[in-house]
Amino acid sequence: MLKPVRRLVIGAPLFAGLLMAPTGTAAADSTPTGGATRCHVNVICTGTSETSTKPPKGGGGGGGTGGGPQVCRYNGRDFACSDPALGWFSSSTGCYYRLVSPPPAADDPVWKGHKPEDGGVYNPTCVQSDGSTSPAPAEFFAQPPAGPPPDNPVALAHDAADEIVFPDPVPGIAPEGTSVVGVPVWFWLANPQPPAAKTVRGNVIAVTVTPRLKSLEWSLGDQLDPKKETVKKCVGAGTPYEPKYGASRSPTCGYVFTTGSGTRKAGLFYGTLTVHWVGDVTVTGGNQTVAPIDLETSVRLQFPVAEVQVLN
Repeated sequence: MLKPVRRLVIGAPLFAGLLMAPTGTAAADSTPTGGATRCHVNVICTGTSETSTKPPKGGGGGGGTGGGPQVCRYNGRDFACSDPALGWFSSSTGCYYRLVSPPPAADDPVWKGHKPEDGGVYNPTCVQSDGSTSPAPAEFFAQPPAGPPPDNPVALAHDAADEIVFPDPVPGIAPEGTSVVGVPVWFWLANPQPPAAKTVRGNVIAVTVTPRLKSLEWSLGDQLDPKKETVKKCVGAGTPYEPKYGASRSPTCGYVFTTGSGTRKAGLFYGTLTVHWVGDVTVTGGNQTVAPIDLETSVRLQFPVAEVQVLN
């Protein structure tokens, strides 16, 4: 006597040798073609709990994290914000300032009654009306009159995150072949190793973003109502299936389909694997802290699920 039993087929041609064998003799009513295949290049998105802003422009001149030289403006003209011989340029005074080294003697009149610990003595070199520069008398300043513009650690962190190259997620799925409904399906990420950290240097600080895997999100596409779509969330990379596990459930990331895909387009469920990463941020050369940055990669999947009958 034949009794109808639902059965699923998940083809995963990217991963061979992963099969949990059902008991009894089974015959598929219809076996859809295709499998759990990557059909789209990965998409990388970034976000953070802090507001990302442009590097500020102030103090000694232009900011930014680009690769070109910094340019400052004075009286409608552009000048290099720093010069190895002249020092840093001030857009407010039109002068370069270089700290006198070694400093003058403590009783030198240039200190104007101040002590060396009160500030510093600088040699100015100022822009003339024709655009040329000319040295000016040394001056005492309690604070540096010009210097590198302040770094924006959040912007630098995003620049570093943008340089991280993530691989396409490689989904691990078992069984590769046919399985009776009720037999657990195992999910995992086959390439969980995070990419290398990236460092971006500002004027004063350096910011390093180190990615680590956080979780997986499997959108399975087995619900008719998209608003009720099955989403399986798993912490970590999941557990790779091995034949010794038999028909047991995955201890970290698994699912059991309860409906077939025969009535769906091409006889397939269409899903997505989203890999959630976290970029931990380290600031070197300053006392700032930056919240971790959320990053993600994703890949589309196809799940064929068939109805079968099983002989007792």
